[in-house]
Amino acid sequence: MLAIVFSTAMALPVSAEDNNTIVTHIENQSGGEVKITQPEALSERLLPSNGNPDNAPKQASTSEAGYRVQVFSDGNQSTAKSQAESRERQIKARFPDLECYLTYKAPTWRLRVGDFRTRSDATDLLEELREAFPSFAREMIVVTDKIDTSAL
Repeated sequence: MLAIVFSTAMALPVSAEDNNTIVTHIENQSGGEVKITQPEALSERLLPSNGNPDNAPKQASTSEAGYRVQVFSDGNQSTAKSQAESRERQIKARFPDLECYLTYKAPTWRLRVGDFRTRSDATDLLEELREAFPSFAREMIVVTDKIDTSAL
């Protein structure tokens, strides 16, 4: 059995002058009411800014190749997540301004910290972390990663 699905898309002109949104356009065309449930951040990005910086879409974070310190990496499904979260709490308690990135890519949980453009800066943090947390210092390493440069 072969099923073919056709889809059409309609571009809606939205200008700052008429302050029209896709929701109001659909309501006007159908004469009915449309209810859309979406995150507030998405609503803000979809609305025209009308020259008001408070209504403008938020600047997306920028990323580039850089370095982070990997503090934890483990694929044990029964314990890895809780160990990574525990280390994240410990690091945040000692270094509250340090950005932590907890990620999961099957089957591994990883905790990486910092955003550095140079390996040297990341290595400096690595040494600080090793002194602060000697119990898991041996598994810490500097790794290349996409870093958030918006705060640098």
